[in-house]
Amino acid sequence: MGFYRGVSAYLGSLRRVNRNCWLGFAAAALNGISQGIFTVIFNLYILSLGITPDILGAILSAGPFAQALGSIPMGFLMETIGFKKVFLIIYLGSGLAKLAQVATGSVPLISLAAFASGLALAGDFVVRLPFLAANSEPEERAHIYSLSSMIFGLSVAFGALFAGYAPNLLAFLHLDLSIAYRYTLYIAGALPLLAAIPILMLENQAPLKSHKISLAPYLWGIDRFTTQQAVVSLFVGVSMGLTTTFMNVYFIYHLGTTREYFGTVSALVVIPVLAVTAIGPLLALRTGIVRIVTYLRTLIAVFIVNLALTNTPWLGTLAYWGQSSLSNSAQPLSFAFAMDAASRKAKSAASAWLNVTYWLGTAIAAPIGGAFLTHSNYLTPLFIAGASILAAGLLNEFFFNPVEISLRKKRALEKEPEIEIS
Repeated sequence: MGFYRGVSAYLGSLRRVNRNCWLGFAAAALNGISQGIFTVIFNLYILSLGITPDILGAILSAGPFAQALGSIPMGFLMETIGFKKVFLIIYLGSGLAKLAQVATGSVPLISLAAFASGLALAGDFVVRLPFLAANSEPEERAHIYSLSSMIFGLSVAFGALFAGYAPNLLAFLHLDLSIAYRYTLYIAGALPLLAAIPILMLENQAPLKSHKISLAPYLWGIDRFTTQQAVVSLFVGVSMGLTTTFMNVYFIYHLGTTREYFGTVSALVVIPVLAVTAIGPLLALRTGIVRIVTYLRTLIAVFIVNLALTNTPWLGTLAYWGQSSLSNSAQPLSFAFAMDAASRKAKSAASAWLNVTYWLGTAIAAPIGGAFLTHSNYLTPLFIAGASILAAGLLNEFFFNPVEISLRKKRALEKEPEIEIS
């Protein structure tokens, strides 16, 4: 009976989800499929054109650099023109930029289009959380955010699986491999354009703010806690820029797998990701958020080093799944602590700088990784990535464990009942 009541309660919560949220989920799913396709195919497409890995690294740095630059301005734009208009700009801009990335063989034009795509992705990240918050009640938000994350993750997995086999489906046209890649990427570019359809169906909502926008909290008014969060996030970004960005290259050129194998592995990674992400908050209840994030990032370093040292595809797959699932568990926990511990005035700045420095680290790392891969050096970037995420874990412990202990003591004192003295 308990099981059926739980299922009934869950289905009931789905029925209460705001219509705007469902339309947002539909748009995000189309965009997620597009990102999944690009994750598997884009690097291989660029290399198939005869472009070297060091130039690929420079191209791949353009998007993250744009995300670092665009996060704060996109937030301001959202506050000024409202959700519906900014989402239309994001998805139409993303689709056109993705199409432009594969419509030319010119490296400068590809890089410029990648930069434009990165600006759109920055907007999607910055706008989505406040959009969902504005269309839900406080008691529903944990469920709404989890549902949003699951839908997006599953859509990326579907896109990755499709990308692994789509070029083979075009074989009947007797296309050159690079042309088959290009057509597959055209499909990916069209999907964000289709995402504009559910966005057009959104109910209009007033802009969040009408007051004058100020940069003070984000720049000269930044506090020590936000600065420390930004430093840790930079190291995380460097690690991800050297691993996730080139994962298809590692699998195909280092481990000797096929594109189909990597596409399938990238799709199935959603299973351990969802499982470990669900367990993370439960572990944090026992050890504290900061300590569990430190443990998770230390284990991520171990998995990355294992990926570097193995030549066996199935061991590489386990390392990739371990690294991805632990990363996806650590990031939301780290973000939750940052929002909990930051002062009320600093929350927006802390959120922005977490995003800015993460993508800045990724942008810095991509050319470095590409330079090593040009010389068929697949080990050094992975060792650097392992050292970087380990540094992030250790700095997280050093900076924030005393803060969390202090917060716990303060809240424990606030909960103690007052003793009346007669």
